[in-house]
Amino acid sequence: MLQKIAGFFWRIAGFKAFIGALIIYLVFAAYVMPKGPQMIQQISGKKVEILDLQFTYTPERARAILGEYGVLARWEAASFELWADTLYPLAYTFLFLIIMGWLFKSLSVYGVRIRYIHLLPFLVLIADYCENACIITMLKSYPDFSDNLALASSFFTSLKWSLLALITFIIGAGIWLLTFYKMTRGKVAAK
Repeated sequence: MLQKIAGFFWRIAGFKAFIGALIIYLVFAAYVMPKGPQMIQQISGKKVEILDLQFTYTPERARAILGEYGVLARWEAASFELWADTLYPLAYTFLFLIIMGWLFKSLSVYGVRIRYIHLLPFLVLIADYCENACIITMLKSYPDFSDNLALASSFFTSLKWSLLALITFIIGAGIWLLTFYKMTRGKVAAK
């Protein structure tokens, strides 16, 4: 199964898939996702923090942030988490899958073969969905959620951001390596 998934993303990775994935991602990043915090702040009547955007938090901090929302904003935030924050991770995961597949397919010409590395974004997707499940549960059960739920939520939030940083680093290193190979190959061919 893993081999079929890896093969599928390896095959479709390229310029056209990148442009399609980028457009989908940009629609979510620029239009859909900013609506959530705007809605929460409008209903709350003040600027509030968003748990998804923190790197880590304690159970007390989670209660304080969610307490600022108010009852109606918490229910609306849970609804937004259910639909928008279910689709958005799919959008950025697809974009990262395409970028990494395309990049490592290009590097394979130079003998760089790291099997399945382009599937790493799936781990972010899983961490984000676990985080969302925890946050929705906390929103709906506020203030009576357990400290363990808040700690689990914080763990998945930190894991999500750490994996995104790792993927960004791998993409940057891959681009550097590809550039290096192309420049070195050009010098060898010129001699």
